Amino acid sequence: MSNLNQAIENQKEEEKTKKILIVEPEPDIQILYSLFAKQYGLSISDVKVVQNGNKCLEIVFSDINNNNNNNNDDYDIIILDTHLHDISGFEVAKQIHDRLPHKRIILTTTHSLNNISNMIESIGIKSEDVFFKPFNFSELFSILKEPEISYNQAYCELSGQTYIE
Repeated sequence: MSNLNQAIENQKEEEKTKKILIVEPEPDIQILYSLFAKQYGLSISDVKVVQNGNKCLEIVFSDINNNNNNNNDDYDIIILDTHLHDISGFEVAKQIHDRLPHKRIILTTTHSLNNISNMIESIGIKSEDVFFKPFNFSELFSILKEPEISYNQAYCELSGQTYIE
């Protein structure tokens, strides 16, 4: 394949819609996620919402366990609440990161950064991929549309401030 054709294929791959797995135990917040996803142009087939960590792990690891590389449930981004009813969201994130270190995980939590900074660093999650409740859904979904932009950059853009790296 020529370099030009490869570049075109790479561009098409980058333009595809991101698939998002949301792990949230509270039904009301699940509904909010679904509403905001639709508002931001994500189709129902691009977003899956589950309510516990074990279901998340089952979905994420299904193609690894079945040796299937063409699984339609291969999610690009996982939004993960840290307060799940069955297993800690931190433990879920750690298990995913241990097996899939390049999988993007965004944590939502009520913990303060001081209490979890060592934990998120050891898991391999960037601090800009941690959203502290209550947070603005539009800020979260703006970085999902542009996955390389950080939370801090998105906040600055939405508030009209200048982002300094």
